[in-house]
Amino acid sequence: MNEATTLRDNVDAAEVAKFNALAARWWDPEGDFHTLHEINPLRLGWIRQQAELDGRNVIDIGCGGGILAESMAAAGAIVTGIDMAEGPLTVARLHQIESGIEVQYREATAEELAAEQPGQFDVVTCLEMLEHVPAPVEVIRSCAQLVKPGGHVIFSTINRNPKSFLFAIVGAEYVLKLLPAGTHEYQKFIRPSELDAWGRDAGLQLAASIGMHYNPLTKLPDAFSSPGRRVIHLSPLENGLCEAVLFDLDGTLVDTAPDMVAVLQDMQRAHSHDPVRYEVGRLHVSNGALGLLAIGFPGIAHEFGSSLHREYLQRYEQRVCEASTLFPGMAELLDVLDSADRPWGVVTNKPAYLTGPLLESLSLASRSACTVSGDTLEQRKPDPAPLLHACALAGLRPQATIYIGDAARDIEAGQNAGMATIAVAYGYITPDDDPVRWGADRIAADTEELAQIVRKAVNLSS
Repeated sequence: MNEATTLRDNVDAAEVAKFNALAARWWDPEGDFHTLHEINPLRLGWIRQQAELDGRNVIDIGCGGGILAESMAAAGAIVTGIDMAEGPLTVARLHQIESGIEVQYREATAEELAAEQPGQFDVVTCLEMLEHVPAPVEVIRSCAQLVKPGGHVIFSTINRNPKSFLFAIVGAEYVLKLLPAGTHEYQKFIRPSELDAWGRDAGLQLAASIGMHYNPLTKLPDAFSSPGRRVIHLSPLENGLCEAVLFDLDGTLVDTAPDMVAVLQDMQRAHSHDPVRYEVGRLHVSNGALGLLAIGFPGIAHEFGSSLHREYLQRYEQRVCEASTLFPGMAELLDVLDSADRPWGVVTNKPAYLTGPLLESLSLASRSACTVSGDTLEQRKPDPAPLLHACALAGLRPQATIYIGDAARDIEAGQNAGMATIAVAYGYITPDDDPVRWGADRIAADTEELAQIVRKAVNLSS
């Protein structure tokens, strides 16, 4: 392997030219870089499980058009993005104007920044970049120099094995044409053992690693334990490092469908409409009052604060917990968490004047370490702010917390908050929705499986 001798020797001009030619299509989610858009939520979620981003100085090495850099900045990081391809950097700056997200972009190498700003960054990311430079070991050394003591360096690259050649080059570039031909060179792929050894030589200690697989047919990324594209820095669900659990309320912790659907049916009768069948209404409870009104009174534009919406909430307030109960097995799970001093809480989009009485009726209010309702903050899920607020209230670390929900917005919020996520398939899910597409770390088919996952994640015996 060639050793870089100057700060700009470790650049492959052909690679730079290749990405300059593709730069204009960087932010097209259906274009040449659509796979980067599709895997970015998974990458960002895993990064946030490993390191706190909010208010931290972060540098993204090989930032390209800024997909990851912008998402880390949106999560509260102070981000610098560097690359040696001016085309993608120009696109990144233009997109920054459109998005309003602040990122400092520079045309520079990792070696240059390491000489200028050693030990200045809390987090250093270098994803899908090492396989595009002549001397990846030099980039790794520079990343080690850039990070503060106790900081985090995160690499992602493609494993050099026959499976990667088949899927990343033959399949993705030539058969399915998911990437431009010539994007990757097999001999430049890096084995996890090599990356680990180079990191140790640079003074870095392996903290965690996880494999990432992209299914070109479903266009879904997935994190798993065997090596594919390798992100170096185990899911906390698998290694018992989680410390706390936050639950969504309706459809996850509490079965509120009996009361919520009954209110809709009463309203329909009062307005001379045939009531929906309970089984149909139940599927839409996770969408709240407006979602139920949409199926109960179709053809009407239902808005927050409309007369029907106000009527529904008034009726529901009168019977918020007549028939609602904890899902089977959830009482036992909460008891286990309490007895082991593992804090748990509730984060819901339900307004506080409904959440409070419901939890009181179920004798949960005083047990919950924190309760954040839909009107506690201006932001609501899928924004991560309510989850981060819950952690602040209870003194929890987001990266050591699990969020459990039955809707895509729950998983999105959890991932953006840097938490491990579990989707529950027993919740209120419509036939046209699919929890697999939400990108959760795990999916629990029922409360028994959920309890097994949670107990393992918080390091309790089964």
